[in-house]
Amino acid sequence: MSDNTNKIEKSLHINQGVIAQIITNSISEIDGVFGVAPVMKTPRQIWLRQESVGNIRIGLVDDVLSVSIGVILESGTKAVAAAEEIQEKVKSSVQTMLGLTVAKVNVTVCGVHFNEN
Repeated sequence: MSDNTNKIEKSLHINQGVIAQIITNSISEIDGVFGVAPVMKTPRQIWLRQESVGNIRIGLVDDVLSVSIGVILESGTKAVAAAEEIQEKVKSSVQTMLGLTVAKVNVTVCGVHFNEN
């Protein structure tokens, strides 16, 4: 008797914009973080009217992510503590939502937002 087994190949493709949006949402929940630093659009992005999610770079090798984020902090925020919290939150959010391993999260403080009170 022969066994008749069906093999189904499965694949999942995740757009980098989705990963960037998860990162942006997780950062917005952290006290003292004003947001992701903006980046200048390339002529191609302007021509194609593509939106930019900010200063987020994502590297993916064999289902392992490395993330670099440029952020703007609120005035008076302790940069080292905020950066460590960003690293933990981004790693946790991406791993929980996508099941991908996050090897490293690099955080660069690109600016400080001063309240105009």
